[in-house]
Amino acid sequence: MGVLQEQQEEILIQSSQDEKYLQERQRDPGPVIPRMYGSMDAAKVRIEPRPKKGEEKAEHEDWRDMKVLCWYEVENVSPAQRSTRQRQKALRELDVLRAKNMRYFCDIAESDEFGKLLWATGCAVNADLSPELIFLGDGAVWIWNLVSKYFSHAVQIVDWYHAEENLEKVANAAFSDLALRAAWLESTKQALWDGLVEEVISDCQRLSASCEVARKAVHYFQTNAERMRYNLFRSAGYMIGSGTIESACKQIVSQRLKLPGAQWTVDGAVYTAKARSAWLSGSWSSLCQSRSALPLAI
Repeated sequence: MGVLQEQQEEILIQSSQDEKYLQERQRDPGPVIPRMYGSMDAAKVRIEPRPKKGEEKAEHEDWRDMKVLCWYEVENVSPAQRSTRQRQKALRELDVLRAKNMRYFCDIAESDEFGKLLWATGCAVNADLSPELIFLGDGAVWIWNLVSKYFSHAVQIVDWYHAEENLEKVANAAFSDLALRAAWLESTKQALWDGLVEEVISDCQRLSASCEVARKAVHYFQTNAERMRYNLFRSAGYMIGSGTIESACKQIVSQRLKLPGAQWTVDGAVYTAKARSAWLSGSWSSLCQSRSALPLAI
Protein backbone atom coordinates (compact mmCIF):
# COMPACT_ATOMS: atom_id res chain seq x y z
CA MET A 1 0.00 0.00 0.00
CA GLY A 2 2.89 2.32 0.74
CA VAL A 3 4.38 1.60 -2.68
CA LEU A 4 1.05 2.44 -4.32
CA GLN A 5 0.88 5.70 -2.39
CA GLU A 6 4.42 6.56 -3.53
CA GLN A 7 3.46 5.80 -7.14
CA GLN A 8 0.47 8.14 -6.92
CA GLU A 9 2.69 10.86 -5.44
CA GLU A 10 5.18 10.37 -8.28
CA ILE A 11 2.37 10.94 -10.80
CA LEU A 12 1.49 14.18 -9.01
CA ILE A 13 5.15 15.27 -9.07
CA GLN A 14 5.46 14.61 -12.80
CA SER A 15 2.21 16.48 -13.53
CA SER A 16 3.22 19.46 -11.39
CA GLN A 17 6.37 19.88 -13.50
CA ASP A 18 4.51 19.64 -16.82
CA GLU A 19 3.92 23.11 -18.25
CA LYS A 20 1.01 21.96 -20.43
CA TYR A 21 -0.76 20.39 -17.44
CA LEU A 22 -0.25 23.52 -15.35
CA GLN A 23 -1.67 25.75 -18.11
CA GLU A 24 -4.75 23.54 -18.49
CA ARG A 25 -5.19 23.50 -14.74
CA GLN A 26 -5.00 27.28 -14.64
CA ARG A 27 -7.92 27.50 -17.09
CA ASP A 28 -10.06 24.96 -15.23
CA PRO A 29 -8.71 24.46 -11.70
CA GLY A 30 -11.83 23.02 -10.12
CA PRO A 31 -12.81 23.89 -6.52
CA VAL A 32 -10.50 26.40 -4.81
CA ILE A 33 -10.62 26.71 -1.03
CA PRO A 34 -10.74 30.39 0.02
CA ARG A 35 -8.45 29.89 3.02
CA MET A 36 -6.04 26.95 2.94
CA TYR A 37 -3.44 25.96 5.52
CA GLY A 38 -0.21 24.02 5.21
CA SER A 39 2.25 22.79 7.83
CA MET A 40 5.53 20.85 7.82
CA ASP A 41 7.68 19.26 10.48
CA ALA A 42 10.01 16.32 10.96
CA ALA A 43 10.33 13.44 13.42
CA LYS A 44 13.23 11.07 14.01
CA VAL A 45 13.05 7.43 12.88
CA ARG A 46 15.62 4.83 13.92
CA ILE A 47 17.07 2.99 10.94
CA GLU A 48 18.93 -0.25 11.61
CA PRO A 49 21.00 -1.27 8.58
CA ARG A 50 21.15 -5.00 7.80
CA PRO A 51 24.57 -6.58 7.21
CA LYS A 52 25.40 -7.14 3.56
CA LYS A 53 26.14 -10.61 2.29
CA GLY A 54 29.51 -11.75 3.59
CA GLU A 55 29.64 -9.14 6.36
CA GLU A 56 29.39 -10.04 10.02
CA LYS A 57 28.01 -6.70 11.20
CA ALA A 58 26.12 -3.82 9.70
CA GLU A 59 26.95 -0.20 10.33
CA HIS A 60 25.63 1.27 13.57
CA GLU A 61 22.02 2.40 13.78
CA ASP A 62 21.16 5.81 12.42
CA TRP A 63 18.39 8.31 13.13
CA ARG A 64 16.78 9.85 10.06
CA ASP A 65 14.28 12.68 9.68
CA MET A 66 10.84 11.67 8.45
CA LYS A 67 9.51 14.91 6.99
CA VAL A 68 5.75 15.28 7.31
CA LEU A 69 3.43 17.64 5.41
CA CYS A 70 -0.22 18.39 6.02
CA TRP A 71 -2.72 20.40 3.93
CA TYR A 72 -5.89 21.32 5.78
CA GLU A 73 -8.71 23.76 6.41
CA VAL A 74 -9.74 25.36 9.71
CA GLU A 75 -13.12 25.84 11.37
CA ASN A 76 -14.42 27.52 14.52
CA VAL A 77 -15.29 25.32 17.47
CA SER A 78 -18.70 26.24 18.89
CA PRO A 79 -18.89 26.89 22.67
CA ALA A 80 -20.95 23.73 23.17
CA GLN A 81 -18.25 21.57 21.54
CA ARG A 82 -15.22 23.02 23.30
CA SER A 83 -13.06 20.88 25.52
CA THR A 84 -11.78 22.11 28.89
CA ARG A 85 -8.50 23.16 27.24
CA GLN A 86 -10.35 24.94 24.45
CA ARG A 87 -12.54 26.80 26.95
CA GLN A 88 -9.37 28.00 28.66
CA LYS A 89 -8.00 29.17 25.31
CA ALA A 90 -11.24 31.06 24.65
CA LEU A 91 -10.55 33.26 27.68
CA ARG A 92 -7.57 34.74 25.82
CA GLU A 93 -8.35 34.18 22.14
CA LEU A 94 -11.35 35.53 20.25
CA ASP A 95 -11.94 32.28 18.37
CA VAL A 96 -11.15 28.66 19.09
CA LEU A 97 -10.06 26.97 15.87
CA ARG A 98 -9.46 23.39 14.83
CA ALA A 99 -8.23 21.70 11.67
CA LYS A 100 -10.44 19.69 9.32
CA ASN A 101 -10.08 17.83 6.00
CA MET A 102 -6.43 16.98 6.68
CA ARG A 103 -4.33 15.40 3.94
CA TYR A 104 -0.96 13.99 4.99
CA PHE A 105 2.22 13.26 3.05
CA CYS A 106 5.66 12.19 4.21
CA ASP A 107 9.08 10.96 3.14
CA ILE A 108 12.67 10.50 4.30
CA ALA A 109 14.27 12.86 1.82
CA GLU A 110 16.51 15.88 1.56
CA SER A 111 14.75 19.24 1.57
CA ASP A 112 15.08 19.77 -2.20
CA GLU A 113 13.44 16.42 -2.94
CA PHE A 114 10.74 16.98 -0.34
CA GLY A 115 10.06 20.35 -1.96
CA LYS A 116 8.91 18.55 -5.12
CA LEU A 117 6.34 16.66 -3.04
CA LEU A 118 5.29 19.90 -1.35
CA TRP A 119 4.68 21.62 -4.70
CA ALA A 120 2.99 18.61 -6.32
CA THR A 121 0.54 17.98 -3.49
CA GLY A 122 -0.09 21.71 -3.18
CA CYS A 123 -1.11 21.76 -6.84
CA ALA A 124 -3.32 18.73 -6.25
CA VAL A 125 -5.32 20.59 -3.57
CA ASN A 126 -5.11 23.95 -5.42
CA ALA A 127 -3.21 25.51 -2.52
CA ASP A 128 -1.28 27.75 -4.92
CA LEU A 129 -4.58 29.17 -6.22
CA SER A 130 -6.12 29.79 -2.80
CA PRO A 131 -6.76 33.51 -2.13
CA GLU A 132 -5.38 32.99 1.37
CA LEU A 133 -2.65 30.43 2.00
CA ILE A 134 -1.26 30.23 5.53
CA PHE A 135 1.76 28.16 6.54
CA LEU A 136 2.39 27.23 10.16
CA GLY A 137 5.58 25.69 11.51
CA ASP A 138 8.38 25.96 14.00
CA GLY A 139 11.59 27.89 13.39
CA ALA A 140 13.30 25.23 11.24
CA VAL A 141 15.07 26.95 8.35
CA TRP A 142 14.29 24.21 5.81
CA ILE A 143 10.55 24.73 6.29
CA TRP A 144 10.57 28.44 5.52
CA ASN A 145 13.05 28.05 2.66
CA LEU A 146 10.66 25.63 0.93
CA VAL A 147 7.60 27.77 1.61
CA SER A 148 9.33 30.86 0.21
CA LYS A 149 10.48 28.95 -2.87
CA TYR A 150 7.19 27.30 -3.83
CA PHE A 151 4.51 29.48 -2.23
CA SER A 152 6.02 32.95 -1.92
CA HIS A 153 2.58 34.54 -1.50
CA ALA A 154 1.76 32.50 1.61
CA VAL A 155 1.39 34.04 5.06
CA GLN A 156 4.15 32.55 7.22
CA ILE A 157 3.48 32.01 10.94
CA VAL A 158 5.82 30.55 13.53
CA ASP A 159 3.86 28.43 15.98
CA TRP A 160 2.96 30.52 19.03
CA TYR A 161 3.78 27.75 21.48
CA HIS A 162 7.32 27.27 20.11
CA ALA A 163 7.96 31.00 20.40
CA GLU A 164 6.51 31.05 23.92
CA GLU A 165 8.67 28.06 24.88
CA ASN A 166 11.79 29.93 23.77
CA LEU A 167 10.96 32.74 26.18
CA GLU A 168 10.49 30.24 28.99
CA LYS A 169 13.95 28.79 28.29
CA VAL A 170 15.46 32.27 28.47
CA ALA A 171 13.70 33.05 31.74
CA ASN A 172 14.81 29.77 33.32
CA ALA A 173 18.41 30.28 32.25
CA ALA A 174 18.72 33.98 33.09
CA PHE A 175 16.92 34.30 36.44
CA SER A 176 17.54 32.36 39.63
CA ASP A 177 15.11 34.57 41.54
CA LEU A 178 11.64 33.11 40.96
CA ALA A 179 9.84 36.44 41.38
CA LEU A 180 12.09 38.22 38.85
CA ARG A 181 11.77 35.28 36.47
CA ALA A 182 7.97 35.32 36.63
CA ALA A 183 7.76 39.10 36.19
CA TRP A 184 10.11 39.12 33.18
CA LEU A 185 8.33 36.18 31.57
CA GLU A 186 4.86 37.65 32.01
CA SER A 187 5.85 41.00 30.55
CA THR A 188 7.78 39.57 27.61
CA LYS A 189 5.11 37.00 26.76
CA GLN A 190 2.52 39.77 26.64
CA ALA A 191 4.71 41.77 24.27
CA LEU A 192 5.06 38.70 22.04
CA TRP A 193 1.29 38.08 22.15
CA ASP A 194 0.75 41.69 21.06
CA GLY A 195 3.15 41.27 18.13
CA LEU A 196 5.77 43.60 19.63
CA VAL A 197 8.67 41.43 18.51
CA GLU A 198 11.20 44.28 18.65
CA GLU A 199 10.39 44.71 22.33
CA VAL A 200 10.90 40.99 22.89
CA ILE A 201 14.27 41.16 21.11
CA SER A 202 15.33 44.10 23.31
CA ASP A 203 14.32 42.20 26.45
CA CYS A 204 16.47 39.25 25.38
CA GLN A 205 19.38 41.46 24.32
CA ARG A 206 19.59 42.96 27.79
CA LEU A 207 20.21 39.45 29.13
CA SER A 208 22.44 38.18 26.34
CA ALA A 209 25.77 39.41 27.75
CA SER A 210 25.56 36.95 30.64
CA CYS A 211 23.19 34.34 29.18
CA GLU A 212 23.97 32.20 26.13
CA VAL A 213 20.34 31.05 25.85
CA ALA A 214 19.21 34.69 25.60
CA ARG A 215 21.81 35.39 22.92
CA LYS A 216 20.48 32.50 20.80
CA ALA A 217 16.93 33.72 21.40
CA VAL A 218 17.82 37.14 19.99
CA HIS A 219 18.82 35.51 16.70
CA TYR A 220 15.69 33.32 16.73
CA PHE A 221 13.30 36.25 17.21
CA GLN A 222 15.15 38.50 14.77
CA THR A 223 15.05 35.81 12.07
CA ASN A 224 11.34 35.13 12.54
CA ALA A 225 10.08 38.61 13.47
CA GLU A 226 7.60 38.93 10.59
CA ARG A 227 6.31 35.43 11.30
CA MET A 228 5.42 36.48 14.85
CA ARG A 229 3.02 39.38 14.34
CA TYR A 230 0.47 37.48 16.39
CA ASN A 231 -1.79 40.47 16.93
CA LEU A 232 -2.26 40.84 13.16
CA PHE A 233 -2.70 37.11 12.64
CA ARG A 234 -5.35 36.88 15.35
CA SER A 235 -7.17 39.91 13.95
CA ALA A 236 -7.29 38.18 10.56
CA GLY A 237 -8.77 35.06 12.19
CA TYR A 238 -5.73 32.85 11.48
CA MET A 239 -4.77 29.84 13.52
CA ILE A 240 -1.41 30.51 15.25
CA GLY A 241 -0.62 27.06 16.65
CA SER A 242 0.99 24.19 14.74
CA GLY A 243 -0.62 21.42 16.75
CA THR A 244 -2.04 19.89 13.56
CA ILE A 245 1.37 18.94 12.17
CA GLU A 246 2.70 17.92 15.58
CA SER A 247 -0.27 15.57 15.87
CA ALA A 248 0.53 14.25 12.39
CA CYS A 249 4.11 13.46 13.44
CA LYS A 250 2.81 11.60 16.49
CA GLN A 251 0.23 9.60 14.56
CA ILE A 252 2.48 8.73 11.61
CA VAL A 253 5.88 8.38 13.26
CA SER A 254 5.62 8.01 17.04
CA GLN A 255 2.54 5.75 17.20
CA ARG A 256 3.38 3.64 14.13
CA LEU A 257 7.14 3.55 13.66
CA LYS A 258 8.44 3.88 17.22
CA LEU A 259 6.94 0.63 18.46
CA PRO A 260 8.79 -1.57 21.00
CA GLY A 261 11.27 -3.76 19.14
CA ALA A 262 10.50 -2.26 15.73
CA GLN A 263 13.44 -2.32 13.34
CA TRP A 264 13.28 -0.35 10.09
CA THR A 265 15.13 -0.06 6.85
CA VAL A 266 14.68 3.25 5.06
CA ASP A 267 12.26 1.74 2.51
CA GLY A 268 10.31 -0.08 5.20
CA ALA A 269 9.89 3.08 7.26
CA VAL A 270 8.94 5.21 4.26
CA TYR A 271 6.39 2.78 2.79
CA THR A 272 4.78 2.13 6.17
CA ALA A 273 4.56 5.87 6.90
CA LYS A 274 3.09 6.59 3.46
CA ALA A 275 0.46 3.90 3.96
CA ARG A 276 -0.32 5.34 7.39
CA SER A 277 -0.63 8.82 5.84
CA ALA A 278 -3.09 7.54 3.26
CA TRP A 279 -5.16 5.91 6.01
CA LEU A 280 -5.27 9.09 8.10
CA SER A 281 -6.08 11.20 5.01
CA GLY A 282 -9.12 9.12 4.14
CA SER A 283 -7.65 7.96 0.82
CA TRP A 284 -7.19 4.31 1.78
CA SER A 285 -10.19 3.19 -0.29
CA SER A 286 -8.76 4.66 -3.48
CA LEU A 287 -5.48 2.84 -2.82
CA CYS A 288 -7.41 -0.39 -2.33
CA GLN A 289 -9.05 0.10 -5.70
CA SER A 290 -5.62 0.52 -7.29
CA ARG A 291 -4.41 -2.63 -5.57
CA SER A 292 -7.45 -4.63 -6.68
CA ALA A 293 -6.57 -3.82 -10.29
CA LEU A 294 -3.22 -5.63 -10.00
CA PRO A 295 -2.99 -9.06 -11.67
CA LEU A 296 -3.23 -12.06 -9.37
CA ALA A 297 -0.76 -14.94 -9.33
CA ILE A 298 -2.73 -18.14 -10.00
